[in-house]
Amino acid sequence: MSRCSSQTVVSLKSLFPRAQIVGASDIECRSCNANPEAILPDGVIVVGLDESHDLAREVVDGVQNGAKAVLTERFLPSPVPQCIVPDVQEAYATLCNALSEYPSRKLLTIGVMGTHGKTMASLLTSAMIKHVGGRVAYHTTLGACNGGQAGLRADSHCDAHAITELIQQANENGAPAVIIELSDEMLCSKAACGVEFDVILVTSLRQSQRSDKLRSRGVENAMQRVTSQLKKHGVIVYNADDARLNRWIERHQPFSIGYGLDAACDVMGSRLKNSGDEKSMVIRVGRSIAPVTSKLIGDHTARHILGAVAIGYALGLEIDEIIAGVERLQRIPGRLQKVTSERKIYIDLADQADRLAVSLHALQRHNGSPIVCVAEVPEASTPDQLMAYGRVLEKAASKVILTQSRATISTGQKAIWQVLDGCSDPAAVQIVPNREIAIELAIRSSRPGDQILLAGWGCSRWLNNQTKSPCSDLDVATAVLKAEKEQPALQPAAEAVPALRIFGAA
Repeated sequence: MSRCSSQTVVSLKSLFPRAQIVGASDIECRSCNANPEAILPDGVIVVGLDESHDLAREVVDGVQNGAKAVLTERFLPSPVPQCIVPDVQEAYATLCNALSEYPSRKLLTIGVMGTHGKTMASLLTSAMIKHVGGRVAYHTTLGACNGGQAGLRADSHCDAHAITELIQQANENGAPAVIIELSDEMLCSKAACGVEFDVILVTSLRQSQRSDKLRSRGVENAMQRVTSQLKKHGVIVYNADDARLNRWIERHQPFSIGYGLDAACDVMGSRLKNSGDEKSMVIRVGRSIAPVTSKLIGDHTARHILGAVAIGYALGLEIDEIIAGVERLQRIPGRLQKVTSERKIYIDLADQADRLAVSLHALQRHNGSPIVCVAEVPEASTPDQLMAYGRVLEKAASKVILTQSRATISTGQKAIWQVLDGCSDPAAVQIVPNREIAIELAIRSSRPGDQILLAGWGCSRWLNNQTKSPCSDLDVATAVLKAEKEQPALQPAAEAVPALRIFGAA
């Protein structure tokens, strides 16, 4: 429910000096709501957050339910006063924070943004802060924690009320810090306006395979706007290995803390040899050098670890506390998650060509053995993006099995053909629309030592095409492996040993 309320009385004239107030000299409120059906008595109804709605109808419904005023971008027919602002999304977020008495000012607030890797960087930072501070609040696409209760549902499209409420709960629960993953949707909807950040971590600025150039520019502009929400002592931490991000930082935030594996920067990592399921690297932070070991594989993961270390460095924490904190997190659901220690079977989201390339490259560098990839055809992608997905599969995987669990048969077939258009040898790709059967086929037909990557869904659940029952890659893979153990091994037929008759019978 998109509602903010408190005992604090907020003057809209003081809060929005550029606003035009019609029908009154000022509007004072204790609550605001974007849902006309859930307005509190004498609350302010916010209209215009979604242009597809009937704004006049929302005003009528809100007033009938007790709204005392309207917050909007344009003048609307209304029997109650209106506060007309230049940007209603920004105004709504600012009002939510004002009604909650700006909770981000009362605890350490860290924002994580970028085009890729935000979730992993957020969780690694949360693990590090929790080790030092005892508890932490966070909001990521994999879930949320309010500092007292973990496993809360989180939405990448959440609004200003949800963010403000989480920060307020974190403060009430005594959490010293809150980490917020700022998704592209949250940036574009200005859901974090009004939140003041101590640290902003920027993971990357490369264009997503799923977005066009216009959306990329919008996200970039939104990221620039968020950097203006730093507190006076605030700092920006960024991935110095990202060339485009490096140029962006030089133009807008030259006094930032950089981290990376390849670039010369403040926090640097040096790769060491992999050992079994673990990887190691040496981290240089200021004048300190320390080793770090993790079961999270891949150079992209190493950079996220360095990002968390850089935040600890910016906060003035001891290097041993920082390293112990990031080493606490040894598994992230759906992000190159290993199914079992006995087999090299991994689950990864990898729902775009660039993400799939990163995951396949990480497995190649980590183990070097052939990769059998069960790949879900990407959703809502252009023909060029689907062809790019096919090119990545053919180049990096030794065997490819395509599945289609998201769309109808006709739509799915068209998308599959477009993926095959990116392959020089499409006949080598196996098409098994039923994902459960495809996973079983990949596991049972793989050779000893092969790696198996189940790509496209991560930890999310999907519907079996035949039974229409919800499944997950982890559930199916675990069941197949269990069935393999229970099935008696086939004994090879004994070879007939020839009888050597050197001497004749007596």
